[in-house]
Amino acid sequence: MGDVSPTPNQLFSEAIVFWSIGLIIYVGRIVARIIANGSYKRLFVDDYVMTATFAIYTTMLVLIQISARYATNLMDPRDYDEVLADPKQVSDRIYGSKIVIGLEQCMLVSTWGVKTCMLMLYWRITQNLKSNFYIKILSIYVAIGFVVIMVTYYAVYCRPFSQYWAMPVENMQCATYQHYSITQAVFNISSDAVMFAIPIPLLIKAQLKRRRKVVLIGVMSLGLFTIIAAILNKYFNFASPLTTTYQIWYIREASTAIYVANLMCWWPLLRKLFGVKAFQYNSNRAQQPGNPDNQNNDSSGSYSNNSQPRPSFAFPRSWKPPFRLGNKSTTPGKYNGDKRSSTEPINKYNNEFGNDMHRVEAVPLENWTAEGHLRAGTSTTKGSLNSLEKQCDV
Repeated sequence: MGDVSPTPNQLFSEAIVFWSIGLIIYVGRIVARIIANGSYKRLFVDDYVMTATFAIYTTMLVLIQISARYATNLMDPRDYDEVLADPKQVSDRIYGSKIVIGLEQCMLVSTWGVKTCMLMLYWRITQNLKSNFYIKILSIYVAIGFVVIMVTYYAVYCRPFSQYWAMPVENMQCATYQHYSITQAVFNISSDAVMFAIPIPLLIKAQLKRRRKVVLIGVMSLGLFTIIAAILNKYFNFASPLTTTYQIWYIREASTAIYVANLMCWWPLLRKLFGVKAFQYNSNRAQQPGNPDNQNNDSSGSYSNNSQPRPSFAFPRSWKPPFRLGNKSTTPGKYNGDKRSSTEPINKYNNEFGNDMHRVEAVPLENWTAEGHLRAGTSTTKGSLNSLEKQCDV
């Protein structure tokens, strides 16, 4: 692009293409969430945050078009004499410079809105994992970054504030935004890099087929394009400080971020439309004996195909399991005239008779509780890892 600003038609065509794709992906996200949750009334908070973010993103694209048609105070100082001699150009550039202020705020808020949605998703995925602590730390860092950027923009880099639209401008930082761009790039790129790195250990530990891991890593890797777009945006901003090349990279960077955040939530829609079973986690099937994906560890830590798995469950605090009743003679708690101690047996499936639905074994309550508590913790961790596969179904 060199030292030539993009034309209004170029900005318009790119904005239309990127926005149209973003709209389709955003609508797909909402539809996928409705499918997963059963009703539009059960949307998550981050869905509403994304709705507001998409509206701000759309506003940014509109403001870019307005700014391109009115020009700004970003110009070569050697052209001041010619421009200042024409009151119409001065008036247009002052108006265009004011539009840039709103444009910059929309870009910042839409970028941080996407980060907020991603952090909410990661927080749900890692609720029962140690990684949740890092999500909290990253959230604090993102919030601090937003505050620092806003304070420096309004109160540090350009004083008085009216210099942002002054003609001629006395402080070139009020026109080029270079110091502001450095601050924004530091917090933006660093937080995106950490956000991209956090799911990697979860995917490595997740007990998923290699094919499923590859698919999930592919989706997570889309975040790299957001980081690359942010870096290129700042590169062209510094390489061509007197042009509006940054605006076309604003379109690309913000659009890529919108794509990534919304594509993460498309799995329910894909399963509904195409029956993509490879992306589906069926806990009932996983517990069936003979399932090749369900193998027990032996004492050496390796998997054995000969032993039948013991079912382990992690009950959410707000859910009470509806127990199915078996034969009357084996129903727990049923009084048949025999004396029962406080160690009321809990019926469980016998590993040696996994295919016999009526074959059960009695385990004392104390043993079941201690063992079940241990397994519940293990199952919870596995469930959290496998929730990566379901993404927005969590």
